[in-house]
Amino acid sequence: MKKLVFFTLSLLLLASCKTNQNGSSETTQVTYRKSRLYDQENNRISQSKFYNQLLKNQDLSWAYVSNKTKFDKRLVAGQKHGVISDKATIIKQLNNKLDINIASDKPIVIIYYPGKDPCNSSGSATKQTRVKAQQDFEVKLYNLVQIKPIYLYKSIDGLSNNYDLSKWHQDPDGLIESLFFEYHYPCSSYLVISKDGEFTSKFGESNYSEILATTKRLNQ
Repeated sequence: MKKLVFFTLSLLLLASCKTNQNGSSETTQVTYRKSRLYDQENNRISQSKFYNQLLKNQDLSWAYVSNKTKFDKRLVAGQKHGVISDKATIIKQLNNKLDINIASDKPIVIIYYPGKDPCNSSGSATKQTRVKAQQDFEVKLYNLVQIKPIYLYKSIDGLSNNYDLSKWHQDPDGLIESLFFEYHYPCSSYLVISKDGEFTSKFGESNYSEILATTKRLNQ
């Protein structure tokens, strides 16, 4: 059983996070090309060591870390668990900024898109299959806990190639990124907050079945 880390998230100290929603696919590919690889202690390592550590340790993930003109890759923790003491403030911020209605007595499920990267701009899945999978997930989530997921993005670049933009909102003032997502993790990440404030944030690519399982675990 993973040990919960208890802490207070102070929304008053959040800095406004400006995002860049422009940029061509060419620029995206160039900035991620020939990345240098680092371990969790920020030591540069070989490609074989980098991926061997990922294979051997299921609790690890990796993140894109900016290096001026391109992005390097660093091994990071794959997820974080804890309890937030100010869930009500987060709900108020999201409701006011996004014009939505999150119930205080329900869990919160957030899918977070950091912006275009090689992970979320490749693969064989079409926009149609992604939209269908998203719809199926929403039905299952509602049947499980009677809520709808919240879809947030940092940068909209590339998002319309895979999803229906009408369901997505920009992360207001970088709120969720600042609290839960320190780096640009590949593809997308998710956050589940239980009705009592316990949370799990998972960094990097995952599937809808995993999100449903996490939601069920946190709300038993």
